Amino acid sequence: MKGPLAPAAATGDNGGMPRNAAAAAALAFSLLLSASSACKDAGPPPGAAAVSAAGTQASGAASGTARPTAAAPGEPVVAEISVTEKGFEPARIEVKAAQPLVLKFTRKVEATCADAVDVQGDPVRHMLPLGRTVEVKITPPASGEVAFACPMKMLHGAVVVLPR
Repeated sequence: MKGPLAPAAATGDNGGMPRNAAAAAALAFSLLLSASSACKDAGPPPGAAAVSAAGTQASGAASGTARPTAAAPGEPVVAEISVTEKGFEPARIEVKAAQPLVLKFTRKVEATCADAVDVQGDPVRHMLPLGRTVEVKITPPASGEVAFACPMKMLHGAVVVLPR
């Protein structure tokens, strides 16, 4: 038998697996390890100040939390979220119930598993190209949270509905 799967030439001390398949498996495993090492559990960074939707610091707010500024009647509130080496920043967005919201995600680092974002209740996985802003429109529920995370669910955040 000739070709890449010939028994004598293509197999070795790898349990009978063709050499090219063993190499592919080793490469896939090393890529998985490097991707998982780039992901860390992303809670709010220690000592981080809260940031408003306009990008200004808000004093006295919880660490890593943003409260977007009020929009004109009928207009959605906008919250800007950066993807950094620390994860989603801010990782917590506080909003009023049933107020339309636009989450603007901007990936600022190459080495992250957050090259996309999954938003709870949204069937679409939103790809996050490096350096470009991606808008995700949601209407928060009357109470509770709407979670968002990287595809591996290692970096995460939430939109939290404030009590009335």
